[in-house]
Amino acid sequence: MTPPTADVPRRVHPRRRSVGWLTALLCGLGAALIGYEFSAVVLVFPHLALLAFLLLVLTVAVGTSLLARVRPFRSPPRGWAWSGVIWGATAATGCAVVANSGLQGIWAKGAGIDFGSRWGAALTAPLNEELLKLSGVVLIALSARALVRGPLDGFFLGAFTGLGFQVVENWTYAMNAILIGGGVNGTTDVTQSFTTRVLVTGLGSHWTMTAVAGTGVGILLAHDDRPVRRRLVPAAACVLTAMAMHWQFNAPLLNSVAGLGVKVGVNFLVATCFYLFLRHRARKRARAFLRSPSTPFSPDLLTRRSRRRVLERIPPAGRPAAAARASGYLDLVEEHAAQGADLS
Repeated sequence: MTPPTADVPRRVHPRRRSVGWLTALLCGLGAALIGYEFSAVVLVFPHLALLAFLLLVLTVAVGTSLLARVRPFRSPPRGWAWSGVIWGATAATGCAVVANSGLQGIWAKGAGIDFGSRWGAALTAPLNEELLKLSGVVLIALSARALVRGPLDGFFLGAFTGLGFQVVENWTYAMNAILIGGGVNGTTDVTQSFTTRVLVTGLGSHWTMTAVAGTGVGILLAHDDRPVRRRLVPAAACVLTAMAMHWQFNAPLLNSVAGLGVKVGVNFLVATCFYLFLRHRARKRARAFLRSPSTPFSPDLLTRRSRRRVLERIPPAGRPAAAARASGYLDLVEEHAAQGADLS
């Protein structure tokens, strides 16, 4: 059994290259829409926009580090993870700015201004925002087909995508807070918006919703032989669960500090349950593969700590080659860990 190595070039299928170009084009469009929508406030209050941007960068850095750390076996490929962050931060957010305004106008016109102001966000965001974020997960998964082996990979790709959406949405809320306050106490407005949307509600925001929806993408694209008809129901259930999470988060219910804590807690608990279940299934399959008599690999591959201990026993000159071999072996371990790991 020969592991794949980083030295072997992999040909990119023309269709996947086309998907990659489409994804990049849509990200550029989304960034342009965000720039057009908020250019005026940035020009008038550049120092406040910069402050909000620096807080955005801090949030992304912490969020991506935590997600990479809790991913089983090893951190995800950087390009793959950052593709999700960038999609969420540009294409999904920019298109949502336009789509949300249109759909909220429909609710207000069809059901009345009072109904639209109360329920518009709860009826709009689960549809527009979840589908826009999920479309990026699908595009990235199709362009990097080998890296989405099963539900767990879909979960993390969704989490990175939701994180990107979350931090840029936080920035747009900070810009709106500056406008509402007239820029008089702009620094306070930005920091209060950051505190509320990151430190208070951040644990139960977009990253949780899109992680759950992304699990459905992982189910559909899992590397196994199950027929598509067996994948559709659990995949759709994941997407509908994410929409329900978004609905309850935005619904004008439990309008108190304690109620907000309940909403955040519900979303965090749902995402955590998905993660723990998928992680348990993946590690169980990986252990079974590594302990199989026909497997020539050591069980030390299973955790980051055990791999570090093994590398420390190898002379420094041989460590880069040993690390490269371990990375190739881990490709096979992750492939076996994903097989058949569905939610049905």
